Amino acid sequence: MKEKLIQLNEQQFFIRLVPIVMLLLMAIGFNIATDGKFGDIRNLRLIVTQAVIIATVATGAVFIFGTGNVSIALGATTAVTAAIIAKIYLMTESVVIMVVAAIVVATLIMILTAILSTVLKVSVIFVSIVMMVMFLAILQTILGAGTITLPYAMTSALTNANFHYIAFVVYFILCAIIFHFTGVGRSIRFIGSNKICAKQSGIFLDKYLMIAFAIAGVGVGLAAIMTSIRTGTIGVGTASSLNMDVVLAIVLGGMSVFGGTRSYIYAGALGALTVTLLNNGLLMVGISPTILQLVRGIFFLTLIFAGQKRPDRLPDNEI
Repeated sequence: MKEKLIQLNEQQFFIRLVPIVMLLLMAIGFNIATDGKFGDIRNLRLIVTQAVIIATVATGAVFIFGTGNVSIALGATTAVTAAIIAKIYLMTESVVIMVVAAIVVATLIMILTAILSTVLKVSVIFVSIVMMVMFLAILQTILGAGTITLPYAMTSALTNANFHYIAFVVYFILCAIIFHFTGVGRSIRFIGSNKICAKQSGIFLDKYLMIAFAIAGVGVGLAAIMTSIRTGTIGVGTASSLNMDVVLAIVLGGMSVFGGTRSYIYAGALGALTVTLLNNGLLMVGISPTILQLVRGIFFLTLIFAGQKRPDRLPDNEI
């Protein structure tokens, strides 16, 4: 039985089908448990709006995960970027400048993480831990004891113009093209599968790690704008759960947390919808926030275990 399960886990069709089935079963189950309230159009619209922010960051994070690395500073980076661009908008009152600043700031911050990892020869996850702590301290310094509030006229105008959806769709399409139809995406997946073989083939981690973090930075910048206009205020709790949501989304989307050939650009978007649906549904059925975190953790650990490949071939990062 165990061998059959392992073989089934290796089937591409099974890997891609499970996340979709899981999403549908959750939706049906929560709708039944809440007597149809879960399926209310207003609630579904809320879920989609929340999922878009996670999906934008997760789509870019696929590039990082694809190399076999994990960054846990995505939430803190989004929050710091949101605070900086809010300050910039209040000084300039220009949406264009705010958008450009968000992308530039977030991209530079993400590239800095990659530079520190490659120069110091330290794993990305350890560098990101330091960066996360540092960014949270910077955020508190920027905010002081209060919050930053953006004008309602600006936030509502961007919301009514569907900035969230347009930005995500454009970004997703560009990422899909790069990840699945260019040498950059193939090289990133190759590195994630086996760094040693990739290096011997002339594909070096440092270069593609920079590219991966730069692309992810654009997504973080867009998510910072989305977060700012959705809430209208930036505080110390801004994007506090985003990092865990992104990691969970990628795994729930059917992608191996170890990257490699089982990396798909759609995993972030599909998983983001599942994570948001899970959070919303559990709260609607009366689950406390503490139990909610426990359930999320169980989901994460279970899928991490299920996504591990067994050592039945040459050693690589996916074992």
